[in-house]
Amino acid sequence: MRTPDRDAEQAPARTLSHEHQRRLELIVENTTNMVIVTNGERKIEWVNPAYTKATGWTLEEIKGKNPRSFLHGPRTSLAEASRIGSRLRKGLPVRDAEMLNYRKSGEPYWVSLSIDPILDEGGQVVEYVAIQSDITERKHREIEAARMLRTLREAQRIAKLGNMEHDLASGSVQCSEEIYRILDATGEDIDTSYESLMAYTHPDDRSLVRLNYEQAVKAGGPYESQHRVITRAGRVKWVHLHGMLERASEGDSAVCRLAVQDITERKQAEQLVREKELLDRAAKTQMETLSRISHELRTPLHALLGFADLVERAEGNSLLPSSKRGLGHIRASAQHLLLLVNDMLDLARLHDGRIPLDLQLVPLRDVVEEVLAMLEPVAARRGIALAMENRSELLLAYADRRRLIQVLINLVGNAIKYNRANGRVSVRCMALSADSVAIAVTDTGIGIAAQHLERLFEPFYRVLGPQPEDSQLDQDSTGLGLAIAKSLLHAMGGAIHAESEFGVGSTFFVTLARAEGGSSQLRQAPLGPAPSEVESGVGGTLLYIEDSAVNRVLVEAYLEARPNVTLVCSEDGRSGLAAARRLHPALILIDMRLPDMSGHEVLRAILDDPELCRIPCIAFSADTGVEDVESAIRSGFREFLPKPSSATEFLLAIDRILAVEPMASRV
Repeated sequence: MRTPDRDAEQAPARTLSHEHQRRLELIVENTTNMVIVTNGERKIEWVNPAYTKATGWTLEEIKGKNPRSFLHGPRTSLAEASRIGSRLRKGLPVRDAEMLNYRKSGEPYWVSLSIDPILDEGGQVVEYVAIQSDITERKHREIEAARMLRTLREAQRIAKLGNMEHDLASGSVQCSEEIYRILDATGEDIDTSYESLMAYTHPDDRSLVRLNYEQAVKAGGPYESQHRVITRAGRVKWVHLHGMLERASEGDSAVCRLAVQDITERKQAEQLVREKELLDRAAKTQMETLSRISHELRTPLHALLGFADLVERAEGNSLLPSSKRGLGHIRASAQHLLLLVNDMLDLARLHDGRIPLDLQLVPLRDVVEEVLAMLEPVAARRGIALAMENRSELLLAYADRRRLIQVLINLVGNAIKYNRANGRVSVRCMALSADSVAIAVTDTGIGIAAQHLERLFEPFYRVLGPQPEDSQLDQDSTGLGLAIAKSLLHAMGGAIHAESEFGVGSTFFVTLARAEGGSSQLRQAPLGPAPSEVESGVGGTLLYIEDSAVNRVLVEAYLEARPNVTLVCSEDGRSGLAAARRLHPALILIDMRLPDMSGHEVLRAILDDPELCRIPCIAFSADTGVEDVESAIRSGFREFLPKPSSATEFLLAIDRILAVEPMASRV
């Protein structure tokens, strides 16, 4: 039994304990943290008001329930819940665990929780006290930051862009994941030091990269570089570096931050563009050179063929048989060279897109029959049978008739040339669809090996191999025919391809746009009166403006057949204009490429002079393209004479104009 004095001594202690308990209760009830007390079986015994405010659940609604039965939802981590339960069952505390729970309303929220087990004197868990903090806003920021980081990393991966931080004091370098991808490596493969990473720089670039980087760091300015690296896999890549020095602050060393981008694909694309530009420039230069050479070759060819024609006319009956054969060889060689020149000019014009086309409705059957008729004598000499299949079918195509004939002459001619003696060439026209037609030229010749088919249509490309010894077309081959055929068909909206079996034969397919109905009549402008209509005894002064001495001599020789025509020659445009003003000739013959002026400029000066503007002018040129002829006629030239022209062609043109011009200006 307690004594009064002892009871008096214990009274203040009981009072202090009650006050302390009450103070703790007030703290728990008013704290913003959630406090939960559960029994040893994890069933709720008590929660503070903050818990009810945060979750929406009152103590009366959840007392006696396990928290997981009403807090967990579809996105709650079962693994984390299992880990927490495992520790609690072992009587171990839980510290700062993060869990996604659900409010009574179904809204998810994040908590950071710590749980302490309360043990009795025997060491058994009798209660758990949990303190939770609502970290939803913080977690959302973390999730958004993580999402942005993933997006950034994905963007860096797509852009092949990484970043590095070089600590200048220690020499260590921190790298993002993309740096390792660029170097075909992992973080474990690379010693992330300055020297280790510098070792990946291409040996040919390393000294300059090191010098520029160290100078930029020393100066404290920005750094930029494009150079090559050799990856761990041995691949050569291009990288673009941007860097900026972040100066040392108190307690920190200076850091250079670098952005590194893999620009290999861009460099490869730039290289392809440069190579294409170089190829285009080379092709253009080549075509310009071809055009110039072709023009320069036509001038002496004009003289060569002209004088050969004059010699044969004047001395033909008195020439020895050997001399006649020699003259024939001269003419044949000149004609072959002229064919090559014409092909070169065609190729140059096609490359520049300067060949005008007269697209019209063309009956394929008529064109094929015309070509076969032209080449029948050549085929007959070698015993080659020419045949056109399905003659009864009438198919029309959109094409330039003259150029299509040129293409087919080349294809059928090759089929004869590279055929076996007594072989066969067949041509078939066919409808491929409602929009396209084709012409197939098939031979029974030596065929073409597969490795040659892709390059078959390149200029000057020749297939090496045996050729028939008795071919009659060798003298006509220039090595440009198929290239020109391809370009012509492309310009007409068509195409060409070949199929062949070596030792068996080949088939060339020409495809064109299909047409229905219409006419295929060629339009030809009258050139003047026919030879039978030309007056005899025409005459007058002919002024010839030409810088080539041999061409002046040739025209002089041509005009020996016209004694009433007086020839006066000038070597350039200015002296020619002076002679025209002095002589007032009946006709002016103008070369289109003079050393000081073009033929167009000379004509313009003549047309602008009221005393000379009525004098007819003829363009005389080795530039014989359709566009050259049309340009000359549009400029005001009365006619266009190509070089070379035979004596007959030349004299007919002169006679035709002098016969219809007034005699007043003639002397």
